[in-house]
Amino acid sequence: MKVQFKELRRTYIEIKDYLENASGENVNGLNTKIAEDLGLWGDDNYFLLEEFVKKHNLNFEKFDYSEYFESEVELFNGSDALIGLLTLPFWIVARIIKWIFPKVKTPFENSFLPTKNERTDLTFGDLIICKLKGEFCLRKNTLVEI
Repeated sequence: MKVQFKELRRTYIEIKDYLENASGENVNGLNTKIAEDLGLWGDDNYFLLEEFVKKHNLNFEKFDYSEYFESEVELFNGSDALIGLLTLPFWIVARIIKWIFPKVKTPFENSFLPTKNERTDLTFGDLIICKLKGEFCLRKNTLVEI
């Protein structure tokens, strides 16, 4: 894909500002992830992407949300919340022991909270490519020629 430097720079700045305003976090590079790094989980990233697609009139028919992000229901379902609540005291005690005796291994090194499903997550660079191409496309699958 050929693009003029001026257009690439304008798009970079526009999307960087958009993500920083939406998340309140700094975008530190093209690999900055929307959910993981910017903290836009569940409905937050869903509405961000919906607004992004409409604002730039992009074709996102090939985009499968569930491949890249977890829905609000997946993140905060009742059973996970109950397990997290019931195991929280054990986790707190383990963290206190670890704080007092840093070299001691506790049986509860990690949180009891259920781990999230690992999804691909879109990056700042992916959104730049999407805007430039006018459709959903990952940065890793696109060669940009200036």
